[in-house]
Amino acid sequence: MSKAAIQTSTQGFSIESVPKDARRIEDFRDHLPVGTEVYVAWLPNGDPAEMVFAASKLASQGMIPVPHIPARRIESEALLWQVVKDFVEQAGVTRLLLLGGDPDAPVGPYADASALLQSGVLEAFNIKAVDIAAHPDGHPVMSTDTSAQVLGEKIAKARQAGINVRVVSQFALDPSAISDWHAKTYTGLAQGSALQIGIPGVVSTKRLLQMAGACGIAGSFSMLRKSGRRLAKTALGNGTTETLVTTLAPLVNQSDDINGFHFYSFGNFEKTAAWARAVSSGEFSVNDETISVDLAS
Repeated sequence: MSKAAIQTSTQGFSIESVPKDARRIEDFRDHLPVGTEVYVAWLPNGDPAEMVFAASKLASQGMIPVPHIPARRIESEALLWQVVKDFVEQAGVTRLLLLGGDPDAPVGPYADASALLQSGVLEAFNIKAVDIAAHPDGHPVMSTDTSAQVLGEKIAKARQAGINVRVVSQFALDPSAISDWHAKTYTGLAQGSALQIGIPGVVSTKRLLQMAGACGIAGSFSMLRKSGRRLAKTALGNGTTETLVTTLAPLVNQSDDINGFHFYSFGNFEKTAAWARAVSSGEFSVNDETISVDLAS
């Protein structure tokens, strides 16, 4: 894989952040290119006010905040409308990531992302673009076929409402899970909707496996069982990011319906941002398909 192809595939990347990052980081411009889309995660027991603060700080420093709205964590219609109003008025938000959310049962009136699409809140605050989630390597609750059907229905509903829809995939550890899903499932149902391929950032092996288990990524665990020690050396921890980018760069560069990579930082925002920024700007070397980035510089 050429250095140019890898660099091209990572340009225009997006990244996930948690609200506490905004309290710790003085200036996001020290970590990311201006204009980077930063997804603000709504964590379990998260404080919407902290999300609004984070989104506002990101916007004031030249980033594009894309807040999560997890349906099953929204306690009331009033909360949904207030938080979207605050995102728009205080942070200039123009795009939201609509999710079902983690709870088995909704804590309020919204059961899934489709309910958010039909709530009227997007039209009320002139939100004309949304992202929705996809699960190329397994869903914690739904079967593969059901997950694909639901994704197609959400894309159709958004379009019927005149809303631009983009898809962000859950991360996978096996690059073939993403490429196979894109070819066999996504292209047929997405009708040209842009895709951001989710991959893990620079995190420890332990953290990565914890998140894979929590997200129900079945294919990745299958790959673990088959690969054994070889995988531990080449595709886990920091190496996972390299393996996925080098393997999937041709798919990103050659597919009209793929925007690029979305990095899940999993609590290691600074190192993930540094890696992504360095690679997207060409500040790395490639040796035998291994990307070398000096994160200490």
